[in-house]
Amino acid sequence: HWRNFCFALFQLLLFVLNISAIFCVAMSGIAAARALSAEQAASETQAAPAEEKLPDYASGEGVTLIGDSIMSGNRGIILSQLPNAFIDAKGSRDVCGGFEAAQRLQAEGNLSDVVIVELGTNGPLLEHEPYATGTQNLLELLGTERQIFWVTTYCSYSQWMRMNNNYIWELSRTRPNITVIDWYTLASNHREWFKDGVHPNMEGARQFAQLLRRSLAAKYDKQSVR
Repeated sequence: HWRNFCFALFQLLLFVLNISAIFCVAMSGIAAARALSAEQAASETQAAPAEEKLPDYASGEGVTLIGDSIMSGNRGIILSQLPNAFIDAKGSRDVCGGFEAAQRLQAEGNLSDVVIVELGTNGPLLEHEPYATGTQNLLELLGTERQIFWVTTYCSYSQWMRMNNNYIWELSRTRPNITVIDWYTLASNHREWFKDGVHPNMEGARQFAQLLRRSLAAKYDKQSVR
């Protein structure tokens, strides 16, 4: 009887050891699977690029405006349409003054990737010096990576308005990063919008500001306006 008891006890011990071994192997497999799953999840999280939040250009975010008295005299109305824009405008500014402003803005970190240029009322953009050089200097500074919106000029008595506007349109055809904001065509049909043939009154300023916003929205709304 003692021998039978010992043999039965030995078999029971073997059974327990086998169960323990199977349990350990199973738990090791579960732990390994969990570790692999966690590693894969971490890898996928790292691999997935964060979605870039783009500026809301149609509100003026990420947009710098460089202009003359058409802008400086109507800053508040422009900001009502483009509340996040940065405006650098000064009366009687020609393109050479615009180049100097762009240099300063770049040094200050205020020259954005999207720039609206409203210059050409107070002097020619080409053919005559120092304006022709000023125009080329400005274009070179703004470069080909920035998006440039150039506003056509309207001045009922300007001798260089037509030449400047033709040149602005030519720039848009030869430089893919330049878009024309055609203030001339809109304004020339509404002389009642002006105080003196060049400076807009309240209604003219409102129309001007809305045109700026529409032009930005037309380009960027399709890209989920930033």
